[in-house]
Amino acid sequence: MNKKSIKFRIIVALVLSKVTDILLSAKTTLPTLLNTLGAPSWMLGLLVPLRESGSLLPQALISDWLITKHSRRLPWIVSMLTQAFFIAMMIFVPLFVLPLFMDQASRGYALSCGLLVLVALTGLSLARAMTSLTMKDIQAGHLDKGKRGNVVGIAATAAGVLSLLFAVFTLFSGKMDEQVILIIAVLCVAAMLVSVLTLKNLETKVEGRRCDGDNATKENLTAAKIKSYIATFSGQLGLFILVRSCFVHTALIAPFYIIWASSLSSHNGLITLPGFIIAQASASILSSYTWGTLSDHNAKLTMQLGALLVLLVCLATVFIIQFELTQFIYSIWFVVGYFLISVGHNGARSGRKIYALDIKEGANRTEFIGKANTAIGAVILLLGAFYAILTFAGNLILFSVIALGLIIGLLLSTSMKNEK
Repeated sequence: MNKKSIKFRIIVALVLSKVTDILLSAKTTLPTLLNTLGAPSWMLGLLVPLRESGSLLPQALISDWLITKHSRRLPWIVSMLTQAFFIAMMIFVPLFVLPLFMDQASRGYALSCGLLVLVALTGLSLARAMTSLTMKDIQAGHLDKGKRGNVVGIAATAAGVLSLLFAVFTLFSGKMDEQVILIIAVLCVAAMLVSVLTLKNLETKVEGRRCDGDNATKENLTAAKIKSYIATFSGQLGLFILVRSCFVHTALIAPFYIIWASSLSSHNGLITLPGFIIAQASASILSSYTWGTLSDHNAKLTMQLGALLVLLVCLATVFIIQFELTQFIYSIWFVVGYFLISVGHNGARSGRKIYALDIKEGANRTEFIGKANTAIGAVILLLGAFYAILTFAGNLILFSVIALGLIIGLLLSTSMKNEK
């Protein structure tokens, strides 16, 4: 396989993965699914933490296992097929299987469906942990440094176009939310299977580390591993983890913003599941390539600009709430606000991905990304619980605290060294 063919195959796999992320979002589609099933409202607050943390927390353990292996192809394929299984379980079982055995009007049905969705989401997220680590090694193994952000940008832009076309079609077709969710499920499962077919023959070898030996050797390895963890979370790499912990607010703000905007504009046709998917997809189309190209030149600056954009929207939201200006703002501007949040999040996400790819090499990169992602997973769980409690204090305080987190991250990021 020549380099152009490999690059094209990787782009196709990334496009299909990104389409799945957009269409099956824990910020838009999954809350709509729970509402359609009549699940208890408290479950809504668990969606984003489970989706994000479930794919991050296990990565330290998975990376410890991966660095002893040479091949990344089989683990990646298994993780993709596992995701397809849990997507089908999450949507088709509650909508088609459980109704055969339970009364859909009963509270037991709604609770069972909600719990099934959460369990399937957890399984999906755990599978994504393996996908995340192995795909980064596949990219780094076949794409030259300085060109990786470009590929990610192209893939995200193409995925945004496909998602936008789908959302526009469903918005104007008059389909009910349940029909839209079923179509999304079919498309996402198909995307996973096509991705596997696309890269199933692409072998990726990474130099591994041997971890065998007698008990004394294993004890020494354990001590060395502890020292390695301490070293990882100190110095510049520790600072990167701390900054990223602050920049997760670019993702955490989204569901709170959508809930706030929907409550103000519930009668507007744009404030629907397809409407928010359109905003998110448009953000990918218009910004991802630019963010990816900028990341190849300066990933740290890309993170900072993305976080700054989300901060500005957050501060504008605080201003609108403080001075009770919602009645003077057209509903379309709330959708524009979500679009800008999505653009900013794409920038922060693209920057930190390329930063992590370029700051380390080989098995060291796998180990660092795994440890960092596990730490971020714990942070998201803690912040998710914190903001769930903070919602009782009102939107003004909630958005103000999110803004403060972004400001702290921006200040800390000025001390990070450039990765190039």
